[in-house]
Amino acid sequence: MVAHLPSDGRGSVSCILRLVWSALAASAAAVPKSFPSTVIIFGRLLPAVGCRVFLPALILAYFVLRPQAAETSKADFFETRIRPVLAKNCFACHMDSAMGGLRLDAREHLLKGGNSGPAILPGDPEGSLLIQAVSHSHERLKMPQGGKLAPEEIAALKAWVKDGAVWPSTEVINKPSSSGSKHVIRPEQREFWAFQPVRKPPVPAVKDESWPKTAIDRFILAKLEHEALRPAGPADKRTLIRRATFDLIGLPPTPEEVKAFLVDESPDAFAKVVDRLLASPHYGERWGRHWLDLARYADAVGFTDGMATHSANAFRYRDWIVRAFTDDMPYDRFIKAQLVADLLPEKEREKMLPALGFHALGPAAEDDRVDVTTRTFLALTVGCAKCHDHKFDPIPTLDYYSLQGVFKSTEPHEYPLAPEHVVVAYKKVQQEIQEKEEAIANLVRKQQEMLAEILLGQTSQYTVTAWKIMKRLRPDIQTAAEEAGLDRLTLERWIKYLSTPEREHPYLKEWDAMMARGGGTPEEVQAFAEKFQHLVVAVNNEKTVMEDRNYVKLGGAAGLKDKKLRDTINQEFLEPNKWSLWRDIAGNPCKTGGCQCGLPFDGGIVFYGDKGDEHHGFYKLTAEQKIDRFLSGEWKRYLDRLRAELAELQKSLPPPYPFLHGYRDSREPQDVRLAIRGDEKNLGDVAPRRFLQILSNGEPKRFTKGSGRLELAEAIASPDNPLTARVMANRVWYYHFGQGIVGTPSNFGQLGERPTHPELLDYLASWFIESGWSAKSLHREMMLSATYAMSTEHIAANYEKDPDNRLHWRANLIQRLDAEALRDAILAVSGSLDRKASGPPVKLTDDHRRRTIYAAIGRTDLDRTLLLFDFPDPNTVPEQRVTTVGPLQRLFFLNSNFVMVQSQALAERLRNESGADDAGRIRQAYELLFARLPTESEIALGLDFLRENDGAWPQYVQVLLASSEFSSVN
Repeated sequence: MVAHLPSDGRGSVSCILRLVWSALAASAAAVPKSFPSTVIIFGRLLPAVGCRVFLPALILAYFVLRPQAAETSKADFFETRIRPVLAKNCFACHMDSAMGGLRLDAREHLLKGGNSGPAILPGDPEGSLLIQAVSHSHERLKMPQGGKLAPEEIAALKAWVKDGAVWPSTEVINKPSSSGSKHVIRPEQREFWAFQPVRKPPVPAVKDESWPKTAIDRFILAKLEHEALRPAGPADKRTLIRRATFDLIGLPPTPEEVKAFLVDESPDAFAKVVDRLLASPHYGERWGRHWLDLARYADAVGFTDGMATHSANAFRYRDWIVRAFTDDMPYDRFIKAQLVADLLPEKEREKMLPALGFHALGPAAEDDRVDVTTRTFLALTVGCAKCHDHKFDPIPTLDYYSLQGVFKSTEPHEYPLAPEHVVVAYKKVQQEIQEKEEAIANLVRKQQEMLAEILLGQTSQYTVTAWKIMKRLRPDIQTAAEEAGLDRLTLERWIKYLSTPEREHPYLKEWDAMMARGGGTPEEVQAFAEKFQHLVVAVNNEKTVMEDRNYVKLGGAAGLKDKKLRDTINQEFLEPNKWSLWRDIAGNPCKTGGCQCGLPFDGGIVFYGDKGDEHHGFYKLTAEQKIDRFLSGEWKRYLDRLRAELAELQKSLPPPYPFLHGYRDSREPQDVRLAIRGDEKNLGDVAPRRFLQILSNGEPKRFTKGSGRLELAEAIASPDNPLTARVMANRVWYYHFGQGIVGTPSNFGQLGERPTHPELLDYLASWFIESGWSAKSLHREMMLSATYAMSTEHIAANYEKDPDNRLHWRANLIQRLDAEALRDAILAVSGSLDRKASGPPVKLTDDHRRRTIYAAIGRTDLDRTLLLFDFPDPNTVPEQRVTTVGPLQRLFFLNSNFVMVQSQALAERLRNESGADDAGRIRQAYELLFARLPTESEIALGLDFLRENDGAWPQYVQVLLASSEFSSVN
């Protein structure tokens, strides 16, 4: 469904939405013709019909069919998500020993399978024995032994098989030393380009001395001349200022800014533009958002039981990043702040503490911190060395655990931004509330368990009475319940359950068969009911005994609340059929993903609880689901008193105090031992906390200052580090030129792309360091080059040799603005943009007028509009943004209430600023939206439409906003 609409800089407006129209044309006849939106088709403005009717279905199709963002390669997914699961749970029995005839240490072995057949069917997870076994859905195979995998591990395996079960090449560049034995990095590995010291190269000579403006141009032109290519001509001044303004502040230039640039004939006219934009407070918002991609920023803190935990204070990290870019904080200091702000000198510590959100807001797992740190700052996939020496890069497993030990020697910590007495008062009341909630939950849980035992002991009576109702042997449910002395609501639940044949267990097949034959005799029903009651009671007793043993294994109530401990302790569970039966009869309600079944569940037949019960995770119960109606006397009075006391405590709770998310060194930092094949139960040598061997001169020195974070940060931010400056210089180049000198910005290893201009990359890295690690200096050096100022001119001979423009013979067309710049540009041209900076996030509604960087970003519920325009998943480390251009995005412009409201605002702005002259308004609209004047034919087209549609200015400007010229940058 991805399509690219043409944009020639002038004619794009007259061809916009042809694909949308053709997609809807077949169905338009059946739709009311009063739909107000408009499209331009074949050079004419025409009314569009039916878009709203089909948009929901098309949006659904988009999210099902759209290409997955290439933020994490399939190989990386295997190494970081799949191999560790196999190593931890499967390799002990299914490698050399090949139990059941099955080996799981290579893709070909899984395809071959064992005694039961192939283990995987790539593309078909449900049909794969491996998935059936780990999901415990297979009748006989239930793996691994000792307990079921965690839901997220099963989900990862399913996704891997569905995506083709990619297993990276087994070619080993580094000899494995998973036991922790000495790993020797060979000389040829150290000679790899990325590990060579950064050296400022001489500027090359070129034949055409008239073209270069800066040293950058000489590096580019030397390559072009070597390949007999010529650079494209310069972009016109309107194009150049629009390109620069979006690049540096993410907003369109104003007509006044464009005019000032056009009339400035001085040699440094463009330099003035660049300097003005770099000084703008909006610069930090634009480039801070780029960094937030890498930091996986969201307004949530990691995950609790698989769900992201919202935080009202996460925005403080976002605001710190914006300020750091605005102030042009030296990049080496910027790095250190995000890793060790709490360890910096006292005079700057307070200002830097928000930067700890880089790690504190993400998953707390040390694995994640090793991965995001090395990918972001060093462009190395160190996370792939968790289970074995890196297959391609000189990164032994020992190095991975050396870094893991650094982060494992830290602990979460809040840094309050309020006086101590305020914090103490808040925590005191909060603690009392938690204790009162726990008392209520414990009381309700005990009563619930006792009630369940009573009701389960009446299963045969409920079954027989339900049969009588279903056979119409009793007049109504109320009468039948009173006659049998049963609870009416519970009886209704039994009738509903026994009438539904779709179940995940086989224990009612006899009942279903009997009902299919006509219902059986009273004697048959009574016999079955007694047998079924015996089974239900036995299963409940078995589960109770298992939970008692698990309680002991986990060390009591505290262990039950520790997800990490629950995931690592080998607990006992009912076998799947019994568990499904117990869940249906007595299980707690849960939301999607909040329970073992992974689907919404309203609760078992005999479940009655309380909305404060922790077991159903904030699931709001109906009045009939509550246990209150079964309680009386002292029990009910005691529960009511607890609830009243809780309500009073909640009223007295002071407002939450502000704080910074961070962490600090543990009291006793320790090295960790290497986990052989990633299995924490199979430990090898101690991994001393130290830096990567390949980036050290000789044997790395041990970290001795606390956790080692400070020494790690100094090693990463060192000008002697061959990667840090190169990686950042390449990222800045990527955002300005549409592709990096290294095409894989977060992987400078063997599997990454080689630099197209290695000498230029070293020149930029050297410049970066020499400038005092100034990002703004780097921007200026790049943007004042002739390379940056080129047009997108198509040169056939060049295209023949270099179709991907890797040698930069022309400027790359930005096919579509990213989600934030596009939304912000709409607000800017309509005059609605609220330029207020910083502060708490705001939900991204149609009424939200602030820049998109200040919108609330969900870790598990990302806004659909952002997703439509390829906003990255904040749970991953995106290497670069994926850009799709397709009809669903065009439909958004036709049907979005946000776009319609802003079209009204833009029409009103044009009326107020240009008066009643339609031609004048059209000219101003083109200057606002496209930074150019309209052609005479475009003016005529607009006037024709306005005449034929009674001056429908909102619809006219809506089409202009939907044009590819507005959403792209030439």
